[in-house]
Amino acid sequence: MKTQRQAKTKPNWKIHAYYLDACNCDWGCPCQFNANPTHGNCEGLSGIHIIDDNFGDVDNNDIKLDGLNMAFIGSWPGPIHEGHGKASYCIDHRTNDSQFDVLSKIITGKAGRGGPFALYASIIEEYDEPRKARIRFEVKGIRSHMTIGNNNTHDYIVDAWLEPIRNTVTGKIHRAIIELPEGVEATRMDQASTKKLLVNDSRLNFKYEGTYGSFSENVWKGP
Repeated sequence: MKTQRQAKTKPNWKIHAYYLDACNCDWGCPCQFNANPTHGNCEGLSGIHIIDDNFGDVDNNDIKLDGLNMAFIGSWPGPIHEGHGKASYCIDHRTNDSQFDVLSKIITGKAGRGGPFALYASIIEEYDEPRKARIRFEVKGIRSHMTIGNNNTHDYIVDAWLEPIRNTVTGKIHRAIIELPEGVEATRMDQASTKKLLVNDSRLNFKYEGTYGSFSENVWKGP
């Protein structure tokens, strides 16, 4: 007979977070609709800033994650739903051991199917284990800015900066929103353009500007 501790292998959790998304696709990103990526392949960044959370471990101890950041860097040779992806995971260097363990499980999909994390894990075949990094997330809606610095050398691994989409004819700001009632990443995403998307990681390396970006506020929960 299983004890209550043995039966509960995955604790319940809920995260309220801001989500910065940027990739090499054109504005709107066809991957949001399971269509082929604009240029045939897909590579990008997902940055998360936790506003507040509710996470209990298997002993019902609360582990606070408020104000912490994490990021997922991914690349696929074709449509993301076909898999064969590569990934790197970064966790806020300010985390203690318990916080790092929890965030590592969430972002790699091991904490359950809440949010986009388990889905991404299912289409990744090569990845680096989560590591601590100096993540700065400046929350400014579709002008948000995230940098990730190497925890040892302080060099930038990521510099991702959003800006409004501008009408290519008039130069005026376009305001656009994608709503996906059953969206995995988010159900409502404010659309943006990348002012800069620079990734210089040991596994992944790319640079773009003027491509897809979005900003959203989400509540994800699992398992």
